Amino acid sequence: MLKFLSSIHCPQSTIIRKIVPLLYGFFLQLITGIPKPEALDKFDAAEIAIRLSEQLYDYPFWLQDLSHLPLFFAFTWMAHWFFTEKNLIQSISKKAISISIFYAMFNEAIQAIIPDRFPSLGDLVMNLAGVILAILAIKACTKYIATST
Repeated sequence: MLKFLSSIHCPQSTIIRKIVPLLYGFFLQLITGIPKPEALDKFDAAEIAIRLSEQLYDYPFWLQDLSHLPLFFAFTWMAHWFFTEKNLIQSISKKAISISIFYAMFNEAIQAIIPDRFPSLGDLVMNLAGVILAILAIKACTKYIATST
């Protein structure tokens, strides 16, 4: 268990610690920032973009709201990777927390300019809940690793 927690707490590979979080951030912005299919159709968007949008919006609204929590949990955990030095077991950095909170708010606010989308207080709360849960989980993981080694 300790080896598994250590490997997900902060991977040894620089590629995983630096590149994966950046790719995930781009992916997260893509899936949360794509307009609804109707809006894309009005703009005569590519068929692949319309199909992707249809897939993203083809599940219940309440499930869309709940999906924000794990998405931002993962974002915060990966921000921790990004700002942690190799071979260092440390609690989450202030930079990772600041970036995660900023991005949670930015991601919701940017929807004000996306056609047929709007910022939602409920979504923002779920974004921030994901950030907070990740912070608590990283702190618990750090404490467990530190006391077990």
